[in-house]
Amino acid sequence: MFSAGTRLDATAPVPVLEPLRAVNRALLELLDGFSAEDWARPTVHPDRSVKDLTAHLLQGSLFRVSTLRDGYHVAASGPVASREELTQLIQRNNREFLAGLRRVSPQVLRELLERYDAELVSLFAELDPEAPGLGVVWAGEWVSPNWFDVAREYTEKWHHQQQLRDATGRPPLYAPELFVPALETFSRALPHAYQQLSLPEGTSLSIALGDPAPLGWTLRRHQNAWQLFAGADSAALTTISLSPDLAWRLWTRGIRNAAARGGMQIVGDPAHAEPLLGCVAILA
Repeated sequence: MFSAGTRLDATAPVPVLEPLRAVNRALLELLDGFSAEDWARPTVHPDRSVKDLTAHLLQGSLFRVSTLRDGYHVAASGPVASREELTQLIQRNNREFLAGLRRVSPQVLRELLERYDAELVSLFAELDPEAPGLGVVWAGEWVSPNWFDVAREYTEKWHHQQQLRDATGRPPLYAPELFVPALETFSRALPHAYQQLSLPEGTSLSIALGDPAPLGWTLRRHQNAWQLFAGADSAALTTISLSPDLAWRLWTRGIRNAAARGGMQIVGDPAHAEPLLGCVAILA
C-alpha cells in the first residue's frame, strides 16, 4: 500500500471506504448462513455470544449515525480525561446496549445492520478526510483527522467480524484488499506503544509480517520520539517477525502475551519486542 520509506503520519491516510463496503457485504452474507446454534456460540469475549458480538457491531453503526447524521450526543456522567476513563465509559455503554438487545431477534439485528452500516459509510464518504474528527486514543491522539477515525472504525468492523468467523468456523477475512487496510491502521499504534522505550537518536527497529499480508514497518528514533515508516529496514538494530494472523490478534487482545511471544522471531534484543507485546489498537 505504501512505498518503502514513506513516513506514516497524518499525511499518509489509509483509504478504507471501499474495503468497508466490502466488509459490510461480507457480514450480511455471513449472518445469512448462521444456524440457531451458530448464533448461540461463545466468542473470544468471555461474556459475549455470537449474537451479542453481532449486536455490538450494530451498536457502533447506530451510535455513529446518531452523531454524524442527527447531531445527537449524550454527555458523559463524569470527566473523561484518560484512556482508562474513556475505556471504562465505552465498556459501560457496551454492557447497557447489549443487555437491551438480548430480547431482539437475530433477524432484526441483521435487518438493522443492512440499513445502518450502509448509511454510516455514506456519511463517512461526505466527511472531509483531513478535517479534525474523533481522536484515535489508542494511537495517543484525542483529536485525529477524519480519515484516521474512519480507518479506526474499519478495524472495528473487520476484527469483530473476524471474531465471528473464528467462533463459527467460517473462512477468515484475509483477502489482501480487506486485511491490509486493517493491519496498516493497527500499525499506527506503534509509535505510541514504543514511547517509553528510550534508545539513541537514529536507532531503527523493524517489524515484518509474512503471508497472506506481507508488510513491514520501521520505527526510527528522532528527537526523543518514535516515527513510523513503511517497510522493514534491513539495517535495523532489532527486527521482529510474526505472522499477520498473530499480529491482529495481538493488537486486539485476542491472544495472551506468552503465546504471542512464542510466535515471534527476534533478531536483536528481545527487550525491544516488549512494547510490541503491549501494543493494543482497541480501547479494552
